[in-house]
Amino acid sequence: MAIDFSIVREAIPVLLEGLRITALVSVVGIPIGVVIGISAAYAAQSRTLLRPIALAYVELVRNIPYLILVYLSFFGLPKLGVSASAMTVAVGCTAFYTGGYFCEILRAALRSVARGQTHAALSLGMTYWQTQRHIIAPQLFGFLIPPTTSLVIMMFKDSAIFSVMSLPEMTYQSNLLTANTFAYVEVLGATALIYWLSSVLLAGVGRRLENVVGRRTRTPDVAPLSTFPAKGKGQLS
Repeated sequence: MAIDFSIVREAIPVLLEGLRITALVSVVGIPIGVVIGISAAYAAQSRTLLRPIALAYVELVRNIPYLILVYLSFFGLPKLGVSASAMTVAVGCTAFYTGGYFCEILRAALRSVARGQTHAALSLGMTYWQTQRHIIAPQLFGFLIPPTTSLVIMMFKDSAIFSVMSLPEMTYQSNLLTANTFAYVEVLGATALIYWLSSVLLAGVGRRLENVVGRRTRTPDVAPLSTFPAKGKGQLS
């Protein structure tokens, strides 16, 4: 059976319109999730009542399937008297899930920095937050970028779940197209290609950021011994 490329050509503009919704959910939801994750990570490291709350939040994200969370939010919120559109639920679920995973990524990065640096900074009179801002945070980017890139790609692809609540993102558009044309191979193949290209683009941006941060934080090479002047007469021993 030959592939009908005319269907692919007709499907691509519709799929790109769905990609716009997918990208909008990701662009709004993921940064909000990162902010939530930062707050949860520092709460989990504290010795206050916020610590068990933050840890419970992470366990919730780890152990509840994403699809169940989306269903609960979409059908459960109206029962609580909260009216929210499919777009709002999608952004909220993306932020909620991203926050849980980014919390663990940041906690791992914080543990990668030697505690002696914090103790040294505090002993010099810096406050805790000054230490985090000027000493710890600049070292974290190298640890954070690779797993954060993977997280962004994962959340971008998982946005396909929002098709179950009729959000017109890319997978939902492909479902409509296949229902009308029965051209599953052409439409789903084009959809998979767009997801793949988008993920490759995101991975490329992540690698570029990693290289830029790596150049800025790399320790200058120590000059080889041969570059130092040899001792001679008249030089201090």
